[in-house]
Amino acid sequence: MNKNTLFYIYLCYIKAWYIRFFKKKYATEYRNMRTIMKKAHVRTLYLFGIKFMRIYEYEKNRIIFLFGLFPALLITEIDAKTCVYLGCIELWKEKRTGKLQLSDDFAPMEKDLRERQRLFYNIDALKKSQAGAGIPRTAANLLAALMKECDGAYDVIPVRSAIRKTGFFSAFHDARSIVPFLEASGEDGPVRFSAGDILLFPIPDLEGVEAQYHALKFLKKHGVRIYFIVYDLIVLRHPEFFDASLYKEITDWLLYTSEFNGIVAISRASEQEYLCWMRKNVAEIDRKIFTSWFHLGADIRMTERIGDLSDSSDPTLAALKNRITFLEVSTIEPRKGHKQALAAFEALWAKGMDANFVIVGKQGWKMDAFCRRLKSHPELGKRLFWLEGISDEYLDKVYEAASCVLFPSEAEGFGLAVVEGARRGKPLILRDLPVFREIAGDHATYFSGLNPQPLADCLETWLEDLKNGRVIPSSGIKILTWEESARMLLSRLADDDTQSQTK
Repeated sequence: MNKNTLFYIYLCYIKAWYIRFFKKKYATEYRNMRTIMKKAHVRTLYLFGIKFMRIYEYEKNRIIFLFGLFPALLITEIDAKTCVYLGCIELWKEKRTGKLQLSDDFAPMEKDLRERQRLFYNIDALKKSQAGAGIPRTAANLLAALMKECDGAYDVIPVRSAIRKTGFFSAFHDARSIVPFLEASGEDGPVRFSAGDILLFPIPDLEGVEAQYHALKFLKKHGVRIYFIVYDLIVLRHPEFFDASLYKEITDWLLYTSEFNGIVAISRASEQEYLCWMRKNVAEIDRKIFTSWFHLGADIRMTERIGDLSDSSDPTLAALKNRITFLEVSTIEPRKGHKQALAAFEALWAKGMDANFVIVGKQGWKMDAFCRRLKSHPELGKRLFWLEGISDEYLDKVYEAASCVLFPSEAEGFGLAVVEGARRGKPLILRDLPVFREIAGDHATYFSGLNPQPLADCLETWLEDLKNGRVIPSSGIKILTWEESARMLLSRLADDDTQSQTK
């Protein structure tokens, strides 16, 4: 349930004459509102026998009506914040940070009476994020694969942290709302852990780990194994690409990860970066944690059906098929190399090269000027295409239409578009980074340099090789499905279990 839906609930749920005014304009929101409000817990307050206030409570939200008729306030819990709205105006906000203390009745453990191990997958950060972008997209696909019980060894349970207190709750309802293709069933409620259980944090989340720090230390002491997935340490190596506050946030998060059982990185290169960071920043006595790595999957989940997407029915897809098309898939942010790539294509277009450059990805940070340039570019819609917020199904069609996948990123922890492109048999042009060498080996074309000319030269040579049938194919790259990626992750966690048992 998003903020807009809450706002419509707030405005619309009053007497029939007022609802009729909104019903046609906001039909979908009205239906959602009626469904939700039927599930709400209602409290009515009387003053001198007169109905003074009615409070509708649903999940973490409260709507207050004066005299049971006029909507007065909306109070909602959003992550670690409580917000109070009057109409669309935020009147007041409480933001909570720091470590929650253990209460006297904190008792999250129970005896292990189960046949299979349990893996608790924390979705707090996934709830805060856009599931279709970058790391959240990875976390969503990984959760769906794990929930299929791909090796039968684990019961996988999505969890969230409690609000304003220590502890965790199973979160099947939230998981299904975040990941539409999730195959999950189960009851939500407080989690009682057993020794040997695994609690996995799939997304960096300083706020969540800090708040639950004392609970996590308690769980570790009593035999619960706590792991974190590490994507990359790019913000520490290239702080110029990010907001200044993110450097401290990631540094603090990494320090917390070093206090628990271990990390699993998404590539061997990222694991080595983490180990290098530990040697410089973590005391020798605290370095005895488990580290390993796994690779991500490449099959796109079809989260949305949008009808007939044949080349003839969609002018963009038809245009991509009609020329050689280079495709870059990534959020538009400073390190991804979009500026260099566009400048290289502009130089080649000026020389008469007739090829498309397609960017798939939402606008990120520090790229306002570049995105304004894209929107006003004379080649936009002709040989330059920027596709924002497209569905997974449409993205699959764009991959299919592309001639080559281009990845000019200056720093990566993995590079999902590399394996997504290779899975569809598309040749790859990649910046010469260690992680790309790890994934693609000799099955890609590489370039170096940060100026437009080296990339333009590489593209020109590639086009000549294409004409002469000498393009390096990507067919030799080992491609994992998300289920195989999940199995690889579980095998790494099992490696630590084996080591701990032999010590």
